[in-house]
Amino acid sequence: MSASQDKKRRVEERGLGTERRMVAAEKEAKERKKSKIKWTVGTIIVVLLIAAILIGNSNLFYTAQTAVKVGDVNYSAADVNYYYMSIRNQFMNYGIIDSQTPLDQQACTYDSSFDTWDDYLRDAAVKQLVQVTAMCKAAGDAGMTLTEEDQNSIDEQLAELEISAKDYGYSSANKYLAAAYGHGVTKKVVRNLMEQETLASKYAESQYNSYTYTDEQIQETYAEHADEYDTFDYMYYLVQAEKVESTDTDGNTSSAVTDETMAAAKATAERIAASVRDADSFKDAVAEYGVATAVQDSEGNATGETTPAEPTVVESNSGQNFSSMPFAEWLYSADRAANDVTTAEASGSGYYVILFQSRGTNDYNTVSVRHILIKAVDADEDGAYSDEEKAAAKERIEAIYDEWKQGDMTEDSFAQLANDKSEDTGSNTNGGLYENIYKGQMVEGFNDFCFDPSRQSGDVDIVYGESSSYAGYHLVYFVGTGMRYCDYLADQLLRSDDYSAWQEEYLAGWSAEQCHAMKYVG
Repeated sequence: MSASQDKKRRVEERGLGTERRMVAAEKEAKERKKSKIKWTVGTIIVVLLIAAILIGNSNLFYTAQTAVKVGDVNYSAADVNYYYMSIRNQFMNYGIIDSQTPLDQQACTYDSSFDTWDDYLRDAAVKQLVQVTAMCKAAGDAGMTLTEEDQNSIDEQLAELEISAKDYGYSSANKYLAAAYGHGVTKKVVRNLMEQETLASKYAESQYNSYTYTDEQIQETYAEHADEYDTFDYMYYLVQAEKVESTDTDGNTSSAVTDETMAAAKATAERIAASVRDADSFKDAVAEYGVATAVQDSEGNATGETTPAEPTVVESNSGQNFSSMPFAEWLYSADRAANDVTTAEASGSGYYVILFQSRGTNDYNTVSVRHILIKAVDADEDGAYSDEEKAAAKERIEAIYDEWKQGDMTEDSFAQLANDKSEDTGSNTNGGLYENIYKGQMVEGFNDFCFDPSRQSGDVDIVYGESSSYAGYHLVYFVGTGMRYCDYLADQLLRSDDYSAWQEEYLAGWSAEQCHAMKYVG
């Protein structure tokens, strides 16, 4: 090969090598670019997945978007959930709602205008928000704000939430609230709603208390409703008509009273009535002509013995409580006198015999007291309170009494002790105060203290109280007498009517707009 040809070959090889290196470099660059694109896309996907998880596990869906708008106030799904679940829990406590079935699959048994409980609760929650918002606006227009005492009360309630959360095994109040009231409900949400509720209630109370009435208005109102509000003492016995079995053409068997058995029941009722002169003779006549009750042993087996029939004794029963009974109008009559007796048909059942004893007109004075309650603790959880458990509660109340006596022994110091130590949640934030107490409102021992004719302002004593929900001791401070109970009833009726009319008119100008986030409610 000549020198010139060799030189040409070397030049061509160098060119080819350069080209190969360039091709390789370009290929590598493309691979790097492709890899970079893949990495970037993958990173974006991962970031989006993480964001979706974080959002799904946060409260943003429930707190950041508007579910309901009332006027210029926006409410989140969490706000609506708080009321939705609060109302639901009330119905559940009464066993009306089935906790095992989804609410949108349960027919609403409370209001026929709603198909499901979910429909009803959504509507009720929105209405509650409308009312609270409207009342807060009215309060703001009136220059009303929350006081330091109001804020302290809210703080105390939220502190109790923390305790409840721990009692139920939750790591925080927020987790407890979310479980009890739904997604997104936190202490922050609850505090805001509690502040609104407190302000709304303050304004509503001020409006309710703003009305005034003359003595004539009050007396006329009570007279119009005397049959409802007056109290009655009476006795009655139902002579039940015998039911006779019959079979229809399809072979179905049923039992019902007949004209003959109703006539027999009427004859017995009239026989009893004819023997009655007073309460004692009424009891004797019922025992003689009524149907005795068979005595059973502890296992439900008949012993062969019987217990004579007895009339039902009713004391201080408000007229409104028996307005549907067949003898109501007879008892209401102004002509009624002690020991009057009559019979009345109970359709499809038998005949009543009724003895009138007396009618009360509620013309006594109500009373106001402060009290401190210490409950007995069912330590062994046997469903009953032993003497030892009661004694422990008595010892605690006596210690509180001693503490009060070692101080200045004033109503104010008693009120402070009530706030600090009373276990009555209905009064331990207002100094243990109950006003306008009427006869029979409190448990027996408490009632006897309040309406002792010798009672004087400043009297203090320890009384035992027991009901289906508690057993314990009350340290009671007698504040004084109030308005007559009949006047109080009439005043409250007038006040309620006027407030309801005002509220209906005021709320008529308010409405709610349901927004996108409403789908997160429930």
